[in-house]
Amino acid sequence: MSDSFLLVLKLVGIVVIGVVIGAVTNHLAIRMLFRPLEPKYIGKYRVPFTPGLIPKRRDELAANLGRTVVKHLLTPEGIGKRLASPAVREAVTRLVEQEVTKWTRSEETTESWLSRFIDEPKQRIQGKISYYLEQEFTRLMSKWCDQPVRELIGEAGEQKIEEVMPHLVASILQQAEDYFDSPEGRIQLEETVARFIQQRLGGGMFGMLLANVNVVDMIQPELKRVLQSESTAQFILSLLRQEWQKGLNRPLSSYMTEETESRIRQTVKEQIVTRLPINTMLDTPLRVWFEPFESQILGQHMPVVIDHLFERTTNQLGQILQTLDIETIVREEVDLLDTAYLEEIVLSISKREFRAITWLGGLLGGLIGLIQAGIYLV
Repeated sequence: MSDSFLLVLKLVGIVVIGVVIGAVTNHLAIRMLFRPLEPKYIGKYRVPFTPGLIPKRRDELAANLGRTVVKHLLTPEGIGKRLASPAVREAVTRLVEQEVTKWTRSEETTESWLSRFIDEPKQRIQGKISYYLEQEFTRLMSKWCDQPVRELIGEAGEQKIEEVMPHLVASILQQAEDYFDSPEGRIQLEETVARFIQQRLGGGMFGMLLANVNVVDMIQPELKRVLQSESTAQFILSLLRQEWQKGLNRPLSSYMTEETESRIRQTVKEQIVTRLPINTMLDTPLRVWFEPFESQILGQHMPVVIDHLFERTTNQLGQILQTLDIETIVREEVDLLDTAYLEEIVLSISKREFRAITWLGGLLGGLIGLIQAGIYLV
């Protein structure tokens, strides 16, 4: 083999070795960014450059990445511009429309919908109504108990009762007349007369004489005449008005006992609760409540709400992002990532660039080898 051939072979070898060294060095440098994932030890001594750069400085990487995202990526200005874009507004509008029509056309009953948020809505509603009625009744009774009846019913109520009194007296007298005309009333009169004769006249001759006379036939027409007399009606009406005027000045508490108040309280609550159409309302589909307002909601209210929502969100973006603490979220999420998966993500993004760096190392190694070969020749 000639000396010239050996020389050329040496020069080519120097260049090839330079290419291999450059490429392998860069490849190893890239791999050492991630590998090894854990520190390696020889005995009690840790092998240098283990673990790789990214696993070793993972916390710092996560913190820097979080700061970068907050300062340069997810900024209030950038998000505000995006929110102001027609595409975002159109998407939000379409989403809101879908949600509104979902409710306005839903066949789901009101009770079923409420059951998502509260258990046994019917019993809960009735219980709440009963509770508030109880509280209100207690409040009103504490307010009214010491007030005279006159103040409670007012002038109009007093006048109304005054108007009813003559009819009440006439009704009482008519019922009394009908009673004494009835067989039961006649028996009552006979028993009363017999008891009077026995108690007042005893068994004397005058008593025996009256016992043979039908006194009831004598009393009954007179009693009827008295009951039909206008003076009797006026007398009873006068007595009733006198008692009524006395009663008006008495406080309500004088007419109420604990038992009476409790019975009134319970009756009022039961009547109100049973008369409220709770069952009907709860069995009604949601569309019955919302469908009549669908066009008004979509055409008038929804655009105003969306505009207000965008305006408020844009104005409060800084505070919202500060509250969300995006930096901490990014840092925590990066910390949770598996290092191998993080390596896969980086390599999937920068695979071409890393390959180019490897080839660049080979090229530089080759150039260095070529220079060395030139120096060797000199």
